[in-house]
Amino acid sequence: MLSDVRSYYGFTKDFGQAGYFETSQSQQIVKELSHEIRAGKLVTLSGIVGCGKTTMLRRIQDTLAQDDG
Repeated sequence: MLSDVRSYYGFTKDFGQAGYFETSQSQQIVKELSHEIRAGKLVTLSGIVGCGKTTMLRRIQDTLAQDDG
């Protein structure tokens, strides 16, 4: 089914390889949440289905890993 959707809309990449477009607002959120996590604070992230919560968490995880390395 996904291949049919990709074909219909002319997508050339699999959805998992499509990349991530980061806005200035999302960059600021990543920066602020990363800072709070480093400070040992508990943070929550909520939103409607499909709004990008998992993508945001992965971005924060990548940022924390880069800073540690």
